[in-house]
Amino acid sequence: MKFLTIGMVVSENQINLKEIDFTNKTLEDKMIDIVSLSDLAIDLLLYPQDLEDPGLIHLMEKEQKFYPIYTFESLNLSKESAKNFAANELKAIYTKAATRWVLTHNIQTIEQIFPTISYLKDLWIKDRNTFFEELWFLLKTNLATQELSLIFHDLKEPSQKQTDKGEKPKLCHSYVQGKKLPHLFPGKEKEEVLMKEYENEFGQFFNITEYVPEKGQLIACAQIGLSPILIMAKLNQFNQLQQSILIGIFTGLQDQE
Repeated sequence: MKFLTIGMVVSENQINLKEIDFTNKTLEDKMIDIVSLSDLAIDLLLYPQDLEDPGLIHLMEKEQKFYPIYTFESLNLSKESAKNFAANELKAIYTKAATRWVLTHNIQTIEQIFPTISYLKDLWIKDRNTFFEELWFLLKTNLATQELSLIFHDLKEPSQKQTDKGEKPKLCHSYVQGKKLPHLFPGKEKEEVLMKEYENEFGQFFNITEYVPEKGQLIACAQIGLSPILIMAKLNQFNQLQQSILIGIFTGLQDQE
């Protein structure tokens, strides 16, 4: 883990934002307005148990699908002590909260695996871009990723002039990337090189190619029908339950082509 951003609600109007850079060993501490919360890509939000503002509570309910949100008290903390924690103490708090949050999503995914697979299969046929955005979000919430990229085969449609000349769609690469929300981009040389580098790892429904716990880096190769997908994630931990869920997802997505 190189970076970590934790927000602490200190009043109904302000959040104390702590941004940690583990590489350069810095901890930046600043106050921001609560209205900025929905624009932030943070890793954890803490708030006091006695918070009563209905507007803020509603906002946090909307945000909690993106990252862990817990009361100080539920993690055996106090608002006063947490604001003075050092970087490693904040990392330990994040690990505890993220473990709890991701386990909740793992259980929900297991309970909803059949309707989820059915929904994704339908998108695969009808709307390939939305399929990859939804798949990105499903993987993010089951892995608690800080960054996540999916590189995949796509078709580049010809322009009207090219169509008039008889040109057909060409195979290319696209990728979905993001920290809080997925963003779709056309692939460039970097994505071509990465897919070429890992081409011998494809062939199975799902395969963990590299996992470096010390760096929090995960690379996996998946395949749906004949379509390869390269998964690159930065995360805090990766366990057997998460691996089994990913295998279940990609096994369920077969028979598409």
